[in-house]
Amino acid sequence: IEQKETKDIMNIKNIHLAYFSATFSTKRIVREIASQFQKPVIEYDITSDVLKDDVSLGSDGDLLIVGVPSYAGRVPEMAVRPLRRFLGNNTPAIIVSVYGNRAYDDTLIELKDLVESHGFKLLSAAAIIAQHSIFPKIAEGRPNADDMEKLHDFASKSRELLLKIPKMSAVSRLMVKGNRPYRDTKPIPLHPEGSRGKCTSCHACVKMCPVGAITIGEPYKTNEKKCISCGRCVVVCPEHARLFGGLLYKAVSWKFEKAYSEPKQPEFFYVNV
Repeated sequence: IEQKETKDIMNIKNIHLAYFSATFSTKRIVREIASQFQKPVIEYDITSDVLKDDVSLGSDGDLLIVGVPSYAGRVPEMAVRPLRRFLGNNTPAIIVSVYGNRAYDDTLIELKDLVESHGFKLLSAAAIIAQHSIFPKIAEGRPNADDMEKLHDFASKSRELLLKIPKMSAVSRLMVKGNRPYRDTKPIPLHPEGSRGKCTSCHACVKMCPVGAITIGEPYKTNEKKCISCGRCVVVCPEHARLFGGLLYKAVSWKFEKAYSEPKQPEFFYVNV
């Protein structure tokens, strides 16, 4: 039995990471999961990189780990199209939703449906808390050391599942929290702006904005029609010249912090074998 188990886990030759990570928290989390498998990693940063071709993965040798943040309780719209490029053949997969301590609502179930509909079999799923990208006082410092310990345990249990599964096509469907139809979403009315006095026109925000909402000529301004309020420009600005602000932001921030300051804990889901 030990020989068979060793052989089966060794069949996983490559870990494929696909993540949408505007403020880099999701990237850090899925990388941490992948590191526990101690296999070569191939990364696909779908935050701004365009996949020109489909990525076809097999049932033997490949493992897909997909991570997305929860945007208003849903998979970010920008992430859906590139994720459809990943095609499996009863390929094992792990999905991760990262959220800012409010709720992940229908993000996991939407991500599950998306991944399963393209030929993947889910081993496990996780909902992980990270510092909120719009209201940074919420879940500040998350994921913390305790979160990371739980994340490592999740990765280990997911790895053990691979040892127990002789054939991915026979695996039952993973159950996660969420509702169908998915919740309706509305554009977020809060957008980061730059400080003209602090801005040095380094154009880091221009180059890294996933939707091109900042121009070279006026990097201290934001095109609110294009902006998805992801917060990337805030975290990449070396001068801290961009931030969420204004009267509306202050009012919403006060209410949000009052309602969602109580720390939540990660949730994990595993397929029955």
